[in-house]
Amino acid sequence: MRMDTYGSKEKPCVLLLHTMFTTGALFEALIPALVQDYFLVIPTLDGYDPDGKTEYPGADEELERIEAYLKGEQIRELAAAAGSSLGAMLAWRLWQRRRIPIHRLVLDSPPFGWSAVQAAENTESFWQLVQAVQAAPETPSVFNAHYGEFGAGMRRSCRNLTRDTICRSCETCFGPQLPQHISGGGTKIILVYGGEDPNYQYQKENLENRPDISLVVKPGYGHCGFLMQSPLEFARLLKEE
Repeated sequence: MRMDTYGSKEKPCVLLLHTMFTTGALFEALIPALVQDYFLVIPTLDGYDPDGKTEYPGADEELERIEAYLKGEQIRELAAAAGSSLGAMLAWRLWQRRRIPIHRLVLDSPPFGWSAVQAAENTESFWQLVQAVQAAPETPSVFNAHYGEFGAGMRRSCRNLTRDTICRSCETCFGPQLPQHISGGGTKIILVYGGEDPNYQYQKENLENRPDISLVVKPGYGHCGFLMQSPLEFARLLKEE
């Protein structure tokens, strides 16, 4: 796992966790909006560094590594932990472990509610996509069609992806359920979706009118689209109100 950091360690810490098929570079546009007020820790998860040979080991082992890094840096609490899709589910599990206090938990496009069957199905379809990109890395793909300027970086992140990384990533993403009531324990929990995101449409009835979470829905955006297309507005969700 590669750890990139920005800003002064004397500032409150924000942890940012990227989605599948990207790296920590997903958050580059957020850095100028946050670095004056926060110390930013931005991992590139195991398995996703195009210049590395690691594999994503699963949520528990990856979180052990993240927690060990924070402990080694003497970071005892997080002003915010935020993640997108895969990163959102890791941030959720990090909060559930309750080993490090998190003041704001911002989950972008979290795929709550899908079954383990969906994890298996997505493993196969995602792996076929990765193989196609690896066979023709310079050819525009579905990444370009759906994610615009991020497409080239997403294709590059596929360089060393393995089927095991895809399988374990899908196991992290698909299967966890959002409880009917969440006891925040002092954490403000914010769920962020694009209005066109299938993850939002699937959970829409379970998400609305809940006093235990703050739901932010951005009409016109797809999966992870709000973060990618409006990073400065997204950055405001990470700041204390």
